[in-house]
Amino acid sequence: MILNYAVPLFYTRLMCSGGVELYSSTVLEYSFELIIIARWVGASPTAGLQKSLPSRPHSRFQRRYACTDPRAPLFRNSPPGTARLRAAAAAVMIRNEAFSCFVFYGVLLVVKMYTIAIVTGQIRLRKKAFANPEDALRHGGLQFHREDPSVERCRRAHLNDLENILPFLFLGAIYSLTGPSLAVARLHYLVFFVGRVLHSVAYLFALRAPTRSLAYVVAQIPCVSMALQILVAVAAYA
Repeated sequence: MILNYAVPLFYTRLMCSGGVELYSSTVLEYSFELIIIARWVGASPTAGLQKSLPSRPHSRFQRRYACTDPRAPLFRNSPPGTARLRAAAAAVMIRNEAFSCFVFYGVLLVVKMYTIAIVTGQIRLRKKAFANPEDALRHGGLQFHREDPSVERCRRAHLNDLENILPFLFLGAIYSLTGPSLAVARLHYLVFFVGRVLHSVAYLFALRAPTRSLAYVVAQIPCVSMALQILVAVAAYA
């Protein structure tokens, strides 16, 4: 009976009083314990929620997760409490300014990789240089099952992106969780992004050496810096 009022009251304060109010990791631990206990004894974490929620959806949390009716359960298609806890954890991540900055530059880098992949495919079609015989047969014959310098240059640029951007996505995500200042984190991400863009431009347009090499080195500096800072942050737990 106590859980029927404690859990809704907790979630009302957590999610619907002017926005998402997450004060510390203790809040998440407390909410998780309430959900586990409620489900174990058969109580519903959403019981009594209709009475405790406000009359209009003023919360950014409600709008973000399409809960326009505050009197309805916040997540209809998931087990009680589970989706709310997951969403609360996601809100903590987005409220991390360094992580949000990482997401911005990480998405831009992924879009850049997709762009180079599309460019590679278009140049293959224009040059009629296909890596697979079935593609060559479809576009004129086996004589087009061949390599072309322009296609190979685009392909190497794409492979180089894969070799460098994927490690950055791992390092950048972990680094953002170590508590860096937003200005320092933004500097790391921006330098890497600019370096990779310059590297791709130098690769695709065959700019004079050592333009491509300098861009590569510049992009590696923030990666090395983030890796060292991560190791220092977790060295005490090794």
